[in-house]
Amino acid sequence: MPDIQVHPEPATRVRQGGRAVPGPSSGMAAAWSAAAVTVPHAVGLGLLAFAPLAGAHSLAALALWSAALPGLLLTLAAPRAGVVYAPTTVVALLFAAVLATAHGAAPALGLSARQVLAVAGATAALAFAFQWLLGVLRLATVARFLPISVTHGFAAGVGLSMVLGQVRNGFGSGAITDERMAWHAVAALAVAALAWWLRGRWPRMPGLLTAVAAVALAVALAGLWGAGLGDVFAAAVAPSAFAGPLLPDWSGIPWLALAQQHGQPLVVLALLMALVNSLEILVFNQELELDHGLRGNANAALRRESALGALCALAGMIPASTSASRSRIVLAQAGPSPEAPRWHAAIMLGVALTGPWWLHWVPMACLAGGLVLAGLMQVPALMWSARYARGSRVTWMQSWLVALVFAVLGGVGALVTGLVVATFVLLHDSAAKVLRHVRLDGELRSRRLRRAASEGWIAPRMNQVAVFELQGVMSFGVAAHMAEQVRQLLQPRHRWVILDAARVPAWDSTALAQLRALVRDLRQQGVAAAVAGLVDEAAEHAGEGVRCFADLDRALEWAEAAILSQRPVQQRPRRSNGEPLGEIGEGVPHAARVALEALLTRQAVPAQGVVFHAGDADQDLLIVQSGHITLVTQWPPDHGLRLATVGPGMVFGEMAFLNGLPRSASAGAERGAARLVRLARADFDAWARQHPEAALTLMNNLAQMGARRLAVTTRQLRAVLE
Repeated sequence: MPDIQVHPEPATRVRQGGRAVPGPSSGMAAAWSAAAVTVPHAVGLGLLAFAPLAGAHSLAALALWSAALPGLLLTLAAPRAGVVYAPTTVVALLFAAVLATAHGAAPALGLSARQVLAVAGATAALAFAFQWLLGVLRLATVARFLPISVTHGFAAGVGLSMVLGQVRNGFGSGAITDERMAWHAVAALAVAALAWWLRGRWPRMPGLLTAVAAVALAVALAGLWGAGLGDVFAAAVAPSAFAGPLLPDWSGIPWLALAQQHGQPLVVLALLMALVNSLEILVFNQELELDHGLRGNANAALRRESALGALCALAGMIPASTSASRSRIVLAQAGPSPEAPRWHAAIMLGVALTGPWWLHWVPMACLAGGLVLAGLMQVPALMWSARYARGSRVTWMQSWLVALVFAVLGGVGALVTGLVVATFVLLHDSAAKVLRHVRLDGELRSRRLRRAASEGWIAPRMNQVAVFELQGVMSFGVAAHMAEQVRQLLQPRHRWVILDAARVPAWDSTALAQLRALVRDLRQQGVAAAVAGLVDEAAEHAGEGVRCFADLDRALEWAEAAILSQRPVQQRPRRSNGEPLGEIGEGVPHAARVALEALLTRQAVPAQGVVFHAGDADQDLLIVQSGHITLVTQWPPDHGLRLATVGPGMVFGEMAFLNGLPRSASAGAERGAARLVRLARADFDAWARQHPEAALTLMNNLAQMGARRLAVTTRQLRAVLE
């Protein structure tokens, strides 16, 4: 989860080759800065979590060892440059809830303090087993779909929760109504203000830790000088001698009775810990890749942290995890430094070893001030930006909605709210962009080639055809928005509508119902509709009233054929088997025509039969007598791209005929049987020597035909590029 937004300070970096790189001692300085957050954060949460066991063991020892050892174990076993491991807010608070539940069951079940710790550890270990399973199921692929408004909201929610938590407990005084709360608030705000000033004045110095020490020293001196503050400020912990970790007692626990009485709430807490902590890890790993170029397998990281987290839980400590807040501090000050995480772990181990002798001198108000500053810094900087709020108002409001829900209702409510927001954002964006292109003026044409007279009839009437290119997953709301937009954009002149669904990977049942309703409404208005590129499963369930085509090209051919069917009978070309030369024979003298026709050889092509393949060496010119021939990049047509379809009287294969090169495409009868005539290049050359003027006319016809086809291709390409 994105946490504290800390930007690199100029003093922490030097220039090498025009690129900013960490300074020589920035790794240690960054570690001290991160530890300055970890000490009040992890120790404070540890004190809260282990409060029920205060009478049985040193509370300072419980908090300090949980703050240091699990993070040290992860740092040694799974080191990652720039990534700091420490107890996180969610895990610590949920561990506290588990421990409180187990402690509440202790009197009835006769559990000792060490047995209560064992129950809490087993529940936390179960949570990390769930987390490991989520890594096995590749939850990282799901986290990628969270919009930035949700991730920012989670980060801000954690920060606001830290701040509100300090306000509720009176900044360490115990409660907001405590009469000492004012003094505690002054000390806490003094720590936050001093740390902020020190950070701006000396960026490489651990300002927060220095501020905590300075204010704690001031409070102690004021007490020694008789200022009456000795009993005002509550210490972080009571004075205690050095003690090691409290080891759980796994013997004699009535597990069956515990499961019957408290199993459900404990399992729910374990599931919640697994889900929320996994989400934090995955989102932050995504941020590492996008913002810092630190690529890694997020699911592997999830599994690795789960195994070590379960081990720490079974040892009676709060498990550590990837701490985005402290990692951000390290990445901002030292970049992807491999030394800073190790220094941080060493510093925390030193704190755990020496803490019993000095932690009781630190007022809780100083730790509260550190948590207040850390919480405010955890809110992404963009969320404080008025410019961002004006420019991205919806995203900004969604982020604050998730953050406020997190602060008020906790992580569960924020998780549900975030998923709801993410769903509506996805649906809204999908609906807003469902129409990728809209062609209302007949810019697109099929690859079906026709003779000049037919082209002259179709071209000015193609503005009656509207083409809507769709994209994205077609769900219920998206399909409804699409249908509404189509109805609004259609104009009275449109008689045919084509919905190109080639970029729609999936349709749900409600979306198909919307599609059927749209086709029905258009039919009632006298508009014929067709869908192109519909996926096979959707095409099977689209319904009989929906006309479907394999691709947009064939749907356009359907519309062109419908336009041609409106042509008056007297303007339609006459089909005559007495003109085997077709369009290239126009203007050729009768005697020369008869001589050339005598050289033609006839060929019958069955349905799905092949005329030639790409790469064939023959150079014959072919003329369609009946049926249709399809030219594709690869035969059969389902495996290639359709380049053109030619009908009776039209010529194909002219490129090899003219330049003598191998065939550049395949040709065959895709839809039914066809009849052709062939003209060999050698026969044509012999005929041309005898009839040079007729040969010039035929070549001129062939050139004009090629020019028309090139113009059609250019128009299609321009429409696609636009």
